[in-house]
Amino acid sequence: MTETAVMRALVPAKKSPRLRRGITGVVILALILEIVPRLGIVDQAFLPPLSTVLVKLVQEFASPAFLLATLNTLLTWFLGLGIATLIAVPLGTLLGLSEFTYRVSRAVIDLIRPIPPIALIPLLILVLGQTLEMKLVLVVFAVVWPILFNTISGVRDVEPQLVQMARSFGYSRPKTIWKVVVPSAAPFMATGVRIASSIALIVVVTVEMIAGGSDGLGAYIAESRAIGTDVPKIFAGTLMTGILGLAINSVIGAVETRVFGWSERRRN
Repeated sequence: MTETAVMRALVPAKKSPRLRRGITGVVILALILEIVPRLGIVDQAFLPPLSTVLVKLVQEFASPAFLLATLNTLLTWFLGLGIATLIAVPLGTLLGLSEFTYRVSRAVIDLIRPIPPIALIPLLILVLGQTLEMKLVLVVFAVVWPILFNTISGVRDVEPQLVQMARSFGYSRPKTIWKVVVPSAAPFMATGVRIASSIALIVVVTVEMIAGGSDGLGAYIAESRAIGTDVPKIFAGTLMTGILGLAINSVIGAVETRVFGWSERRRN
């Protein structure tokens, strides 16, 4: 059996225990959320049983307002993550290739990066209003950093011998970057995008809850909380957010493993 065949045979064996552990954790959490309210440990007025929330969530799928809120949140998430990726990957590649540029810009990055995106809400509402653009600016500001720093790390991690070999074959600098540097750093970039995807969803829902703007799951949860008479509806919106986060992370993680699995095997 060749080495490639051995590696392919080992991958499912590694995934199966991880999947079983994940399912076990979800089942345990579901049992806790079901049993604790029914035993009276927590008042059901504040924490309904999980089964009640699930029933409410299924009922909400028949509501056009709920479906529209979910789609609006996903649209904002997708656009924000896409714009951040288009900004961070080229900029991170540039900073990773040039030590001088990286050192010059590091002070500016360290000054801007710690600013909480939520702190920019009042200013952006004054400038852009409660619009989709306002949410996109906050999402991009929040998620550009993990993609940027992962890209920088990936570019700086490229083996110099590969670059020297490409140049010895007559590759121009732009062609060397495109053919050698970017493919070698791509696994790092993908990891940054996966990390940023979860942050983007958190920021979108949070901004929708605080600042409103175009409809989304955050605004849906905030409106349900303001009414305050249908607690399961609040938790149904919250649960939907968690389901979206789990689905997004799983899909991006699966794509990352399939496309860049060679990088993990090489490190092993």
